[in-house]
Parts: sequence; structure tokens; C-alpha cells
Amino acid sequence: MATWKDSAHRLGYLIDTHFDRLRYGLKRRLGYDQPLQVVPYDGYGNQETLFLTGRVLEDHGDIDTTDQETLWSNLVASYRRFGSDEVPGLQIRATFQDRSVETVTDREGYFHVALPVMRSLDPDLSWQSITLSVPPQAMLRRQPPEPVTGRVLTPAPHCDFGIISDIDDTILITGATSLLRMARLTFLRSPSSRLPFNGVAAFYQALQTGGPYRRPLFYISSSPWNLYDFLVDFMGLNGIPAGPLLLRDFGVQPERTIGSSHQAHKLAQIERVMKTYPKMPFILIGDSGQHDPEAYAQVVATRPQQVLAIYIRDVTQNPQRDAEIALLAAQAQLHKIALLLVENTLQAAEHAARHGYIDSATLPSIRADHARSAEPLDLIEHLVGEDD
Repeated sequence: MATWKDSAHRLGYLIDTHFDRLRYGLKRRLGYDQPLQVVPYDGYGNQETLFLTGRVLEDHGDIDTTDQETLWSNLVASYRRFGSDEVPGLQIRATFQDRSVETVTDREGYFHVALPVMRSLDPDLSWQSITLSVPPQAMLRRQPPEPVTGRVLTPAPHCDFGIISDIDDTILITGATSLLRMARLTFLRSPSSRLPFNGVAAFYQALQTGGPYRRPLFYISSSPWNLYDFLVDFMGLNGIPAGPLLLRDFGVQPERTIGSSHQAHKLAQIERVMKTYPKMPFILIGDSGQHDPEAYAQVVATRPQQVLAIYIRDVTQNPQRDAEIALLAAQAQLHKIALLLVENTLQAAEHAARHGYIDSATLPSIRADHARSAEPLDLIEHLVGEDD
């Protein structure tokens, strides 16, 4: 039975949809159309199908992410990320190996394509290139945007395992257990001033390169797609290996109720990844603060053959939470799967080295990365406060 909250949610969806259509239709009729940009998000695929998501937005120019950050410049960048103008109902063409498929952007400007692989892929090539364009007939009175290239990760068919990692408070210091601190760090800092947890870059590099084939990494987060460029820049600046980022659409959706959870999003994305690579096991990495242990335990229950090990960073420092995770670890052990609650990255790396998931020769570099000192608080952090 629908609750009043769900009814209000559906009403909000109808109002939001009507407003978006009115706004976009009025802009087109008045000729007040900005140039458009097609924004591809890194996808993934196998030897049969490539999957790619993207978004079409009005082009207001690149977001400035220079090192000369100020409180004002970070606020402006955040406003532009979350105040983007999506373009619904636009035809998009995706081309790979001389084969094209077409789709249409949804009401939030997103599009999703699945391209068949017509010829065998080069096993030494980790990323495939897809051309994305807007057919000229899809535009009314203006030139279509220039074609862009999207990337799709295609692991070698015989890769020994992959890695699925959370982002917030797993690789990126976020303070997700404190909404105020998380908001401050999200809106008032730039990618260059955000810090990863010590040792993460070296550990993930060791996981990626520790086998006969380059291992794929997938990053699943409940953060909105609006933060995609921010997260990509952050990872690149800090030497964290690239991989598809599987984020959330925070727009009002009719099928999403008020109770829709971060956990449900992560489970759905993990299921999609594992179905794409049904013979590949995975190491799952998360933290104790946002139900990652519960989500990963459900994966163990449904797909135990595809879980190699689970590492959970302890960010809560709560005895009751530790006991809850210990119970989940005992349940995972019934399937002979280790679920470890670790204080830091180094503990996970040492376990991985003992079990052959990484080359033990990489431990010195991981220890060195783990031992680095966090940078002191800068002026912006002093202005907004250290913590609650």
C-alpha cells in the first residue's frame, strides 16, 4: 500500500517533469538554446556487448579546477555541477566497429547504449573507443555538437579477478558518517585539495597489476553523476587507477520511493557487473559507515562463487558496529570467504599479499604510501571548521 510519502514523491515527479518540458520547450521556441555537450561516462563490457552511459547538457564551458582555489571558486564550481541544464528527448548515435545504434535521452538528459561486438577484441587493449554523435536531423535550427569519444573497459577474458570498490570513506576521505562534514568537503573543496586514505593508490595499483592480465576496477558510489568530473580528476591527481564510476541519478523518478537506499543502488550495480563477467571472481572493498558490509554479505549469499575476499575499512570505531560486522564475517566464512574489518589500507594489503592477490614485492611501496603524512588544513578548512 502506497504511503503519503510515496504519493507525494510521485506528485513531485509529475510536477518536475512538467516543469522540465515547459522550460526546455520554451527555450527552443524562443531560440534561447545554448550549445550542447555530450558527456560520456566510462563504461564496461565483455567480448559480446559494450555498455555505456552518458548525458547531454547545455554547454556552459568547462568547470575551472585549477590549483588556485578559493572558497568562492569552489562554491561556483559546485553550483555549476549541480545546476546543470539537461537536454531531454535528444537522439544520440553510438558507433563501434562500423556498427551504430541509436537511443534517446531521458527526462534528465541521460542515455544508455548497448553495442554488440562484431569482431574479436584485442586482448591487450583494455579500453575500447565508442564514437558518440547527434544526428543532424535531431537538431532543429542549429548545428549538432561535435562528436565525442567514450571509453569502455573490456578486461581480458582470462583475467583472474576484478575489484569492486566503494568511494566515499573507502578511497576518498569524505566523513560520510557526518552529513555536515561531508557537505563541507563536497561543496567547498576542489579535487586537488581532497585527500585519499593513505596507501590506497599504491594498494589499488598493486591489485590492478598483480596478475598475468591487467585486472579491472569498478567504483560504485551513491554520489550523484554531477560529481563525475570531480571524482575522475581526484583519482587522476592521486594515482588511483581508472575504472568505470557507477554513480546515481538524484533526479525524481516514479519508480523510486522515498525508502530507496544506497544499499539497493550498490547491490544493483554489483549484480550488473557480475552478470557481465559471470566467470570472474571479485575482491569487494568498502567501509563500515554506509552499509557496505550488509550489501557485500548479500552478494556472498547470492553469488559466493564470485567473491574472493572482502575488505571493510573501519571508519565508525563503534563496538556495536564491530559486533555486527563480526557476525557478517562469520556468515561469509561459511562460504570460505574472508570478510575483514581493517583499521587501514596496509592491513588489507598485507592480507592480500599473503593470499597472492598482490605481489609481496609491492608491500614496501604500499607501506611508504601508507606512512605519508596528511597535509595540514588549509585556509578553506579553517574557515569552514575541522569537524563536528
